[in-house]
Amino acid sequence: MSKKPLKTLRPLDVTTESFMASKTYVWGTIIAVWLASLLPWRAWSGSPDILLLVLAFWCAYGAPGVGMVAAFVFGILMDVHDTNILGRHALQYVLVMYAIMLVRKRMLQFGVFAHFLHVLPIFVIAAIPSRLFEAWIEGEWPGWGWMWSGVLTALLWLAADLILKLPTRPVDDDN
Repeated sequence: MSKKPLKTLRPLDVTTESFMASKTYVWGTIIAVWLASLLPWRAWSGSPDILLLVLAFWCAYGAPGVGMVAAFVFGILMDVHDTNILGRHALQYVLVMYAIMLVRKRMLQFGVFAHFLHVLPIFVIAAIPSRLFEAWIEGEWPGWGWMWSGVLTALLWLAADLILKLPTRPVDDDN
């Protein structure tokens, strides 16, 4: 029996899919989702943060210009829009981007369900410092309903993978 070096071993659920999107498409989706995030449906503290989801998705796939600076800018914009403590969203967005950058090489070796398992703790844990900061400033704990936001945002990763990759998928045409 021949011994293989550990470097040659690959996970069972390896995807060989490479995904590249144009800058126009990437930033068009980000701006569209940002505009949708300005609507009042986000009043519940457990509502998913679709802007953070799309930013993290494009960061994971290495879209040009989508990183911690973009996350900080959009976080500040969301803080200003929500008339929230300045920096709460920005802190959360930057922490998510940093964590996505740390795990993206390993994460992209797997399928979309494994992506969900990678981003679930990221979306939940990254919200903790900003919520603690908000509770400290306001002097009261907002409760645990905000954790639903991270869980629902991670669940929406599955839909984002389908929707954001849809325009770039080849069409099966037998005719």
